[in-house]
Amino acid sequence: MLSNVELDHHGAPAYGGGGLGKTSAQEYLTQNVSRWLVDRDNRPIGVASRLIMPSGQRRSDGAFYTALNTRLNLTTSDRLTPQRGKDRIVNFVKTRCGQADLPLMVMFIDNAQRITRAEYDYLADIDEQVTDAKLRLFIVFVRQNDATGVNAHDDWAGYPSHLLRRWFMSTHAFQPLIGLVEIAHALDRYDHSATWPTPDMPFSRFFAPGAYDSGWRLAAQAGLILEGVIALRAENKLPISDAWPMATFALTVRHLLANAAEERGFDEMTPAHVRAALLASGYLRLEYVRANLISGDEAA
Repeated sequence: MLSNVELDHHGAPAYGGGGLGKTSAQEYLTQNVSRWLVDRDNRPIGVASRLIMPSGQRRSDGAFYTALNTRLNLTTSDRLTPQRGKDRIVNFVKTRCGQADLPLMVMFIDNAQRITRAEYDYLADIDEQVTDAKLRLFIVFVRQNDATGVNAHDDWAGYPSHLLRRWFMSTHAFQPLIGLVEIAHALDRYDHSATWPTPDMPFSRFFAPGAYDSGWRLAAQAGLILEGVIALRAENKLPISDAWPMATFALTVRHLLANAAEERGFDEMTPAHVRAALLASGYLRLEYVRANLISGDEAA
């Protein structure tokens, strides 16, 4: 995204299947702007916001602007005209940028596959007004490409030039965790930066204090956990893959820590622990759907 901002693009689509962690990533990026929306000297360059595009048919520009106002919590009891609805969104960008004294807003639109062709023109009207105010609005269109009836892959060729140059000069595929290194990195967060209930208490230590204080770390068992994933896939005739969606990854880790790690005398995870956690997380169900296969008995 930052490279697109530097190239003066006005936005970019990002797509991926369900359960990959798109929503969690947007929430994190919106809430932790100072960690990523910075220049090379680590100085802030913008603010961020997020909305979820509602489903359903919107038959006019007024209905579209009203939907955006509602999702950005900008509405009052007053009935919105199309112009007033659009002005409120523009003023929202102006206000947020003005408060931070920064010229850029990155706006994440979740479920952007619900935006119609006509509604992209309505967004272009908003973008033009923001540009006239000497500010920048960069829209990230986060699209689920396995939603019913939707093919949200790199479909840039279907847009007219005025939309293409504005938002579709590059497209980003949202990926699951892939391979041992990425899985180990994600597990390491539970050993260090992910804390609860206090900022100095890592998740791993909270659930397994004895093992943690003796040197055990969840990330050190990434290989064992990935072996469990590979074995379960083979057993259930799923294609070979070391990709792991965040939805079932997080649920698996939660089960491992909340159940296995609290066993009396726990010192490390076992293959049985991993298998039980994977089954409890619904891993097979999601993977059968992702692979377009009919689930077996264990996935039911």
